[in-house]
Amino acid sequence: SMYKTLRTNLPRDVMAFFDFSFDSEGGGKDSWPRYPGHAEVLSYLQRFADAFDVERLISFNAKVLCVHRGDKWTLLIDSKKGRIEEKFDALAVCNGHYAEPRVPNIPGIKSFPGLMMHSHNYRARDSFTNKRVAVIGTAASGVDLTIEIAGVSESVYWCGNDQTERHEKIEHMRNVFACGPLTAVTKDGRLLTENSGYVGPIDCLIFATGYHYSFPFLSKDLISVNDNWVTPLYRDLLCVTQPTLALLGVPLKIIPFPIFEIQSRWFARLLNKEFELPVASTMFELQEERASKLGESGIHQRNFHVLENQFQYYDELAIECGEPVLPNWYRKLGEAAREHGKNFPGS
Repeated sequence: SMYKTLRTNLPRDVMAFFDFSFDSEGGGKDSWPRYPGHAEVLSYLQRFADAFDVERLISFNAKVLCVHRGDKWTLLIDSKKGRIEEKFDALAVCNGHYAEPRVPNIPGIKSFPGLMMHSHNYRARDSFTNKRVAVIGTAASGVDLTIEIAGVSESVYWCGNDQTERHEKIEHMRNVFACGPLTAVTKDGRLLTENSGYVGPIDCLIFATGYHYSFPFLSKDLISVNDNWVTPLYRDLLCVTQPTLALLGVPLKIIPFPIFEIQSRWFARLLNKEFELPVASTMFELQEERASKLGESGIHQRNFHVLENQFQYYDELAIECGEPVLPNWYRKLGEAAREHGKNFPGS
């Protein structure tokens, strides 16, 4: 799900795995931009795989169709050899969560006469030249697409919460209008929004509204997803009822590679019996207690996996499994990068 101009909204210094820097001494190049594009990130990952001889451990073109738990984990796999079964002692699910677009059910949406798409399918702004466009969603993709498309379109209506904050971001852009959340769509292409009334008509409607967590190969008895809340998980990571099953990469709004790294180290040390888990009842209680606090603070259930303090999350996992906590320079740079992103969106 990569559009042509996509680059990271994080400096490469904080993106890297801790044992493989994002410069010429590791998997990157000193000449690369501080905020690299998707091609550089891919190159970094390919160099990582080469440096640590990872590819020989991977079975490519092998789709996991179903997982069963018996004396071991049994995977039904659609491979080059046909359908086969393989058994494993432990299972780490790392299928990501940017594959199944989430589109809200808006009244009248099915009768919208223009082009309608999710940001997942956006590739370039050329087809929006001189068009009237609405972008739904105010997170990173919504910011990116609004600013990019505004450079060629007649107008962009940017719909979502936090109108006041968005006005400050776009006040220098005469053809961008911050509107409230989308509540309905008319047959003639107009949008009804909270606080802004009707806008349009528009030609194109783009949903930058996130994704669904999806684990179609896992039984709901193991893992369930209810309004994008994945349960039962300890530390947003480990299946409470089957502690040899981990779901890596569930947390949202994180610096990905370092979080993946500490989650992987934590799970590996757990499997190696280097630390003990709380009893299952305690892990259930911790999950419910956290969910209750989030709900009481006004957080929607679909956002329960957003990490407000990812540095604390990293350190808690590190301390529990006996790994070093984050160095001070990393925390300071990460916080500075976050502030920069808030103050200079799209820069």
